[in-house]
Formats: sequence, C-alpha cells, structure tokens
Amino acid sequence: MKLSGTSRRGFIGGALAALSAAACGAPAKTPLRASDLAFKPLSVHALTDLLPLADLRWLVLARPREIASIPWLIPEIGRFAREPDLDRFAAAVGFDVRQITEAAIAVYAGEGGESTFWLARHNGDPTAIERAYRKRLTTGEKRTLERPDLVRVSGKIGLASSALTLIGPDVIGLQQGGNPARGPARIAGLYAEDRLKKSPTVLAEDPLKSLAARFGSAPVIALSPGPFEGELARGARGLLEGATAIGASARPSAREGLAISVAVAGNFSKSGAAASKALVAAWNDLANAALGHLLGLDQPVEPPLPTFSESAVAIAVELDPRRFASGLAEAMGERVRAILP
Repeated sequence: MKLSGTSRRGFIGGALAALSAAACGAPAKTPLRASDLAFKPLSVHALTDLLPLADLRWLVLARPREIASIPWLIPEIGRFAREPDLDRFAAAVGFDVRQITEAAIAVYAGEGGESTFWLARHNGDPTAIERAYRKRLTTGEKRTLERPDLVRVSGKIGLASSALTLIGPDVIGLQQGGNPARGPARIAGLYAEDRLKKSPTVLAEDPLKSLAARFGSAPVIALSPGPFEGELARGARGLLEGATAIGASARPSAREGLAISVAVAGNFSKSGAAASKALVAAWNDLANAALGHLLGLDQPVEPPLPTFSESAVAIAVELDPRRFASGLAEAMGERVRAILP
C-alpha cells in the first residue's frame, strides 16, 4: 500500500505517539501529528544577515567559487594554495573551500575581547563538519542544540577559545577568541531564528551600506567602520581622522588585470578635491613601501584614477595579477601553508 503525503505524516505521528505510550505502559492517546514537531527550516538569504554591526572592526566579503573559476587566475591562486593541499584540507574539515559560493570574515572587539568570525555557505554534510571540528578540540567541549538545524559546539583548541555554529543545511560559522556563549557565533544563530529584529546587521545602515553598494558585484569587498582613532586616524594622509568608513574591492578587469577600488566615506562637501589628492598621495605612499613594492602596487597597469563626491572620495587602479599573486604568496604563503595540511 502506498501512502500519500498526508497519510504518511499521519502515520509517522501515530507511530511516535504509540511508541511513547508503550514506553510509559499506558494506552495510546490521540496521535501526535508530525507538524507538531516540525520546525520551519532555517534559510539564510545572505551571510551579512547573520553579522552584527555592533563592535565590528573590519569585514571581508568574498565569493571563492567565482574567484576560483576565473581561468587566468587559477595559476596565480596556485602559487599559495595548491590543489593537493586544498584536497587534503577538504577531507580534513568536511567541505571544499573551492566550492564555497559565499564567505565572510569579520573581526569584533567586544567585552569578551577580540574575536574573529568566519562564515561560509558550504557544500558539505553538517554532521561530518561537526565531527571533524570536535576532533580538533582539546578541552572544554560543550554542545548546544538550539533546534535540529541549529547547533553550536564550543571549547578550546590549544589555549584559544573556539566556537562552531551550524545553521541550516549549508551555513557554517567559526569563531576564534572572545566569548563563545555571547560572541558572534551565538549571535549569528539568533539572527537566523529572526530573534534580533532591532539589532542592525553589518550592511543595514550607512555608511557601510552605501560603500558596499558602491563596490557592487565585486567578488572581494573589504569594509571598516569609523570612527578611527589614534595612529589609525592619522592614516591615509589624515583622511581617516574625519572618515566614517573605509572600503576596498577587487574584481577581474576586461584585459585580465586586477581592478582595485578604494573609497573613504565622510563629509567631503567642501574638501572633495583636496581629499581626493590626499587619497592618491596615500596610495603612492603604500605603493612605494616594501609591501607595496612586493605586491606590484608601484607598477600598476593604469595609474590611480581619483574621483570624489560630497559623501566619499575614491580611487580606481588596475594591477598586474601575476605580480600581485606572486607577492601575496611570498608575504602570506607560510601562513596559508600552516592552515592547509
């Protein structure tokens, strides 16, 4: 006999009720409907919907699968992330970073200290990902089941606190540092359950909202909100002292170059032209420094093109991706290899 969808739900509900009654030695009562036990599955529209604006220091948004699918970038990526290493990493953690469609890294500085939070939309099995993570914990393991599709595991890896959150079938969050019970890993789950309606997320308000819109569909975007203080405020030839936010983006250009945009948000209604020149000068300072030379910033395909409006000053510059990737591999290669097995 084949059961319809409605009949199947009734059958499952009746079976659960019968098993419960049998365990208690009592006659079966009214059958429990499966709908009484069901949750509306969690679905995350965008990873930025899970990130709080409060205490944010900086944020990077990326689309790794899109980046890894650009044919002329593949050899450059391989300079510091080799395919065999990525294969082993995927086997170790339960998902393939090359298949991540959406990722975010956010740094917060709250009451529990600084924390770094990684978010990704993965293609793995949540159970396998959790199992792999728990193997890395050394002490203090704690597992919290908020609901069937919202799990949080915390503990220590070495001396550092860590927390993993699994949201729905395809979102993973990893927090390092800070308070595992009150930090971004916990907050992301509350956002997913729609329990923080009055707490703004990272792109809910200006100036970050406007900066992100300025960069559009770029596969890599970095943002940092103001106010900027101390040594940081003196950065960019003093532009950051009165800035409300700074951001940058990277995208492939039509001639297989790396198109970089940098924008500083603030009130430039009376100082746009001067601030624009200051931003170009600040870029040249960076380009002529040791790191800038290593990344090829001092030899752009096209020189920086400045623009300004009442609310922002910006520059656009095109770089040689081969020089940039080579320099990045030299600067960051050891750190990447330490992460990849």
